[in-house]
Amino acid sequence: MSQKVKREFDVRPEYLKSQFLDHIRTKGLPETCPFITHEKPPVDGIEVILQDFVISRQVLEKFGYAPCPICSPVKPKYVKGHLLWSSESKALYAVGHCCGHGFFANDSLEKALSQNKRAEQRRHVEAFIEAHWTFPKDLMAYWENLKPAVRDLDKVLLAIRVGLRPAVCKDIHRTTRDGGFLHIQQKVGETGSDGPDGLKIVEQRFGTIPVRGATVLRGGNRGISVEARISNVVAALSNVEWQTENEALLWICDQVDNDLFHMADFIRDAVEHIAKAIGDIAALQIFMEPENLDLISAWSLAAHGRQGSVSISNEGGMVTMMRGTKQHRRFRVPTTLTQQLAPAPALRDDEEGGGSA
Repeated sequence: MSQKVKREFDVRPEYLKSQFLDHIRTKGLPETCPFITHEKPPVDGIEVILQDFVISRQVLEKFGYAPCPICSPVKPKYVKGHLLWSSESKALYAVGHCCGHGFFANDSLEKALSQNKRAEQRRHVEAFIEAHWTFPKDLMAYWENLKPAVRDLDKVLLAIRVGLRPAVCKDIHRTTRDGGFLHIQQKVGETGSDGPDGLKIVEQRFGTIPVRGATVLRGGNRGISVEARISNVVAALSNVEWQTENEALLWICDQVDNDLFHMADFIRDAVEHIAKAIGDIAALQIFMEPENLDLISAWSLAAHGRQGSVSISNEGGMVTMMRGTKQHRRFRVPTTLTQQLAPAPALRDDEEGGGSA
């Protein structure tokens, strides 16, 4: 074909991505990059080198919008685009992100963009698993030590939710929306008056300090235990057989995309669920402080009356729950929930998003 190109590349020039990005970030528009060809690309054999690049504000302010060789070669129009390579012309082209979808044959651009996006996702996930290749074994070992405390956490939370009643637990948890302060309903105004000064019911804050640790009561009850949630995802990690980094890298190379994405999700979910469980244990310790429970008991008495009230106390680790004037439940807080926990495995800050798209 008679195509004037600036430079030919027999294979995909992936190595030019950083140079191209540096150019449109600080130096000029895509068309002035030394290896970009200005003519229209061939309609077949297109592949995506860089998807959805964005010209920097600095370059735009100095040079304006970029021209697209497909639809606007003389009238610059785009800020965001794609860097394409043609296996037919062996050249590189920079086109606008909304250009070319009807230009290339057989929807080849859409297919190339989809394939490139999938490839980028895989590269990101591969890097994530490689950076955390020890995590499957680390998380399983940590979970074995944490499991007794989480099992006791489930038991204590169930006892509290049943003893205080789910509706009361929901009322307490709602305090997290208002800085932790409990509320009661009170009658204000004058009886028999129909005007603005008439009798009405308003919600007011109770006490001068907020409830602490109320997050452990979210929802009043839960459909699945904390232990079950973690065990389910850690069970998936137990299938990992690699023992060394090289074995992990070989495993990564052998896997199809979906299996890689699932493994990244399992690692991320296990880290997240374990962190939440540790947070719940810390919140429970705060929630069970005697002064905090005294506040909840006083609030329930004011809000529900003596017969409808519930109360909870903690004397040296012995918890007593009352419904009205009758004792409902009594139990001792397990020592597993009062001990210092070792730090859990944590994802690298730059890799927290690793997982499926």
